[in-house]
Amino acid sequence: MVLPGLASAVIGMVGPLPGALVFAIREDFAFSASDVGFSFGGFYLASVVVTQIAGRLMARWSQPALIRMGLALCAVVAVTVALWSGRRQLFGAAGICGAANGLSAPAVNLLIARVVPSHRRGLAFGVRMSAVPGGASLAALAAYLVVGHGHDWRAVYAGYAVLCLVTIAAMGWIVPSVRSSPEAPRSSAATGGPGETGGLGLLATAGLLAASGGAVLPPFLVEGMVHGGTTPGAAAIFLAVGSWLGMGARIVAGVVSDRLPRPRLHLTGVFISLTAGSLGMLGLALGEGVFVVGGSAVVTFGLGWAWPGLLNHAAIQMYPHHLVRTTTRLQSGTFLGGLLGPAVFGLAVTYVSFTWAWLGASVVMAFAAVAVWSVVRRQGEPYHD
Repeated sequence: MVLPGLASAVIGMVGPLPGALVFAIREDFAFSASDVGFSFGGFYLASVVVTQIAGRLMARWSQPALIRMGLALCAVVAVTVALWSGRRQLFGAAGICGAANGLSAPAVNLLIARVVPSHRRGLAFGVRMSAVPGGASLAALAAYLVVGHGHDWRAVYAGYAVLCLVTIAAMGWIVPSVRSSPEAPRSSAATGGPGETGGLGLLATAGLLAASGGAVLPPFLVEGMVHGGTTPGAAAIFLAVGSWLGMGARIVAGVVSDRLPRPRLHLTGVFISLTAGSLGMLGLALGEGVFVVGGSAVVTFGLGWAWPGLLNHAAIQMYPHHLVRTTTRLQSGTFLGGLLGPAVFGLAVTYVSFTWAWLGASVVMAFAAVAVWSVVRRQGEPYHD
């Protein structure tokens, strides 16, 4: 599952890229904080819409074919931006690449649920969900090259197109006929009926809220830290380090979930992760100094971003008889959160301040933690050692 996870990271890189490169972009044309938010939100708006279509396409096409199609779309868009750039072009690129993300992400999730052995599924979801911080780290690297070494930001998009094509070639190693005979995830939890619908709805709501709070980090962390007194180069480094820690946390959480294959424990881990993320956002809002704000960013990335793989792993264990519906509904919730969070955050920064924007994100993540805990309570008595 390394290659599908890499493909998800490459496609997801486009979302935070304008935010990471915003200081270089502003030398050529106006691009405000709200523009960054709407660009990132447009990426996820297109993802939400296309995800619904992808659920039907997966019945006809193989999952690797959909992933390759998403990469090809992103490559074409990146070349267009590199040759013909402007504010509208960046918005258009975000929307088209968001559609590619909506096409490929459910395919990757279903690929994992169907072909990965149950005792390795947590690790596979950890690798898959590390694509989001992986994309952010690639964007941070691009920002560092532009800010620290004077490269043209358009060259980043040209290099990104090459990366998409290389990933398409690498995806050829995966056997295309992976639609056959899934190994159904096993679960002791009851399925079907109103209880299943309500529980899945709560998990989708929690994913929406958690993504709304967490999705603001990749596009806004650099500008937020610069606004607080950090240099653009140092802020890009913090974004990269935080993203790497986020990747590691998601993979480690996946390994642990394979060792403890109990959905209630996985959801308890999601609750802890979201609580830590909420506290880290408080540090970003109220902290002062490079090390305090940078430390808060690292905590928010490293702990507050560990939840997505655990959430998906728990869901397919709890509701194993409707894999397409489960993965599509969860993915739609997180995509919708990725749409709403950055858009509202960008408006809050433009018309209020970064402090109040970070505080709002902290509250949203806290509500997500409460929603997850309500599902934990449904699964039985609170967990004790």
